[in-house]
Amino acid sequence: MKRHENPAELSSGADTAFYSLDISPAANRIRGYKSGVLIFDSRQCLLMNETHHDPVYYVPKSDINMSLLTLSEFRTFCPFKGNASHWSLELDGQRTQNVAWSYESPLKDAEPIKGYLAFYDLSLDQMYIDDDLTNPQDHDAPSGTDSLTEWLAQGRWSNDNSMMLTRQLVDRLLAIGFPIMRLNVAIRQLHPLIAGESYLWQRETDTVVTNQMFHENATSTQYLQSPLKLVTEGLGGIRQKLTADQTEFDFPIMKDLRDQGATDYVAFPLIFSDGHIHNLTLTSDAPDGFSTSHLGQIYEALPMISRLYEVHKLKANAKSLLQSYLGKSAGDKVLSGLTKRGDGGTIEAAILYCDLVNSTLLTETLSQEAYLDLLNSFFDAVAQAVYANHGDILKFIGDAVLAIFPIEDSSNKSRREACISAAKATKEISHNIAQSPFSDNLSSKTGLHFGQVRYGNIGSEQRLDFTVIGSAANEVARITDICSTLGETALVSEQIASDLSSGLKSAGKFNLKGFHKERELFSFDPDKFEP
Repeated sequence: MKRHENPAELSSGADTAFYSLDISPAANRIRGYKSGVLIFDSRQCLLMNETHHDPVYYVPKSDINMSLLTLSEFRTFCPFKGNASHWSLELDGQRTQNVAWSYESPLKDAEPIKGYLAFYDLSLDQMYIDDDLTNPQDHDAPSGTDSLTEWLAQGRWSNDNSMMLTRQLVDRLLAIGFPIMRLNVAIRQLHPLIAGESYLWQRETDTVVTNQMFHENATSTQYLQSPLKLVTEGLGGIRQKLTADQTEFDFPIMKDLRDQGATDYVAFPLIFSDGHIHNLTLTSDAPDGFSTSHLGQIYEALPMISRLYEVHKLKANAKSLLQSYLGKSAGDKVLSGLTKRGDGGTIEAAILYCDLVNSTLLTETLSQEAYLDLLNSFFDAVAQAVYANHGDILKFIGDAVLAIFPIEDSSNKSRREACISAAKATKEISHNIAQSPFSDNLSSKTGLHFGQVRYGNIGSEQRLDFTVIGSAANEVARITDICSTLGETALVSEQIASDLSSGLKSAGKFNLKGFHKERELFSFDPDKFEP
């Protein structure tokens, strides 16, 4: 269809026929039954053909047993036809809600169906068109002949993530006769570790597999010698008949696919609204490969396919960035809707505070780049230990790390498990630091405590932080400070010590800065601790 190039043509009132309601008299006798009871019998039905929808019969009220129907309170709304009222069916004392709908005050283009009802197919047991019995099916069920664009436009896909979307896209292409043996969608990601993800379907396994490409792989020979690189650079789509004697492209992936019996390969650009280009590739092993009609359907649908994957990419980016900057638990809570100042709650947790020793001296003796490398190595050592033991890092405070190990319930068992997890993390921090390439300059001091804290959003109206506050959070930092005074690697509070059975020795009672009551602290030897 020719597109209008002149904006004036679009405002002239001429019908572009991009979307239409076509209402005409049905040439058939239509009957509907429920539980053996005739609900309607009409030779005066109207047939509506609406763009991107299945045809619908509208039955005049005069040919319906309206004594069986009552108007319900349910309403739906359509920008083309108007506001739809719904009707419930009463048979043998049993009411079936919302079996039919009508437009009591239809918009102009739908005026002919005023005084008519349409029935959801599943609300009927039998429906006859003339003398032919039809199989009732969901009014919104997809037609096997719908094009890919129609399927997308009608919203007949339903998915939670890119993997599910890829599965449904594959199923749709197979249903409309696409000869695909392989489909791959490659999406670049905004993530500190992952450069991109791909969703690969292959007929031999009939599953969608997610593969990740890390940033260091973005300069690998495999990527640099792939068609995806050229498509991503904005050079358009790539098509290669793999059965040709002389091929224009000589990418390794094409040779591999040819060896698997592939006959045709095409890579399409998925252009997102920010201008970044991602990839959709299709491979066929049919003798003639893809037809122009096949690829035309894909080409027409590319903008819609791109938008769907972009939505999932934005969701994935938001989740990964929030988890990277706030921590997994805090990031998930913010995504779930805890975004206002004060949102959150009181929790009990084992709290770990680990500080880099001699950081001031290190900043004076090392270059900024060398110190940054050392600091990142320290944070890696702590983070790996915390995450390995089911903890969550809340923040990096200068050259220190604050982490929590929340309890699942208030039982003694959950409390003990949290305390042991914090102690195991402390032991692994010591091991990780010893294995670090900066081990000669790296040492740490760690404090462990258990208590109740407020976990949620604090800050100004414009700038919030999702963290823990409370006496227990302050105490663990003070406990860590005393490590330097005593020359200890790790100290734990009495609340933690009561749940540990090894690696402990009383260090005495101390007044923590800012607190009045003395606390007994215990030196913790990671090498002697056995969970």
